[in-house]
Amino acid sequence: MEMEVLTSKARRRLALKTSAMAVLGAGIFGGLPVVAAIAAPVDVVYNCGPAEGAPSPYHFRMELRGPAGTISPSATVTVTWDVLTPTGTASQTPLPATTPIPTGATVSASGAVSPNGTPLPSTSISANGVVTAQASVSTGSPVPVPAMTMVVVPTASGTVTLKGGGFSVQANGATYNCQPTATGAGPAATLVVGTGSTATNGTNTPTNTPTNTPTSSTPKPTKTSTATVTVTPPEKTNKSKTPKEGADTGAGGEMGPDGRMFILTGAALIAAATVGGLVMRRRNATRG
Repeated sequence: MEMEVLTSKARRRLALKTSAMAVLGAGIFGGLPVVAAIAAPVDVVYNCGPAEGAPSPYHFRMELRGPAGTISPSATVTVTWDVLTPTGTASQTPLPATTPIPTGATVSASGAVSPNGTPLPSTSISANGVVTAQASVSTGSPVPVPAMTMVVVPTASGTVTLKGGGFSVQANGATYNCQPTATGAGPAATLVVGTGSTATNGTNTPTNTPTNTPTSSTPKPTKTSTATVTVTPPEKTNKSKTPKEGADTGAGGEMGPDGRMFILTGAALIAAATVGGLVMRRRNATRG
């Protein structure tokens, strides 16, 4: 009995563990397509400097942001490249302004993003952004780098990875050129492109080719014929029809004797037979 209880408890624990592992696996694999399209901000180091001077390492907090979830082929997708000042320790040095930037000055930025995947060609994509300085920036203060955006159109289903590379900033006549300190050290994001809406041909093979139906510009005249039909209802008459051979009323008419005649005759025969029987019985009694 004790062994059966232990076995039952062991089975219950095994079932609970199996259910928990199934739920965890479903959550992980079911959430991959959505999580893959979202990239968290990362702290990166870029070598930046003026066009004529030697670059120095500076810290940035970057993120490539795309739409969450699965993207349809041929859909227009906007990707944003955020370049922010670091929020970590004091040892993380942001890009300083070499010249003052007054309030209202235009600060522009442009960067290169490299795609890697079937939905997009492998050529570099340019991301651009412009912002107006809301406050003056003194020399040595962090340069406000505007967010850069780009538009891509996936041409097929699959997964494509976007990788941020070098970028440049122009502010109040000064240019800052920045490159990652190591290959592939820039921000990255992954986009998942689904199958989208497809048509089906005779072999059940999905295709995205639209079917053009030829139409005629000149409408053909339609011949219409109209016919009028007049229906005359039959006339109603109230004439009564008399049966040729009379109605079946039971009176007999000219059909022969009345039925009462047969009843009286039968009654008379019965009475005569009764009287005859009595007479014959009396005679037999007298003889005996």
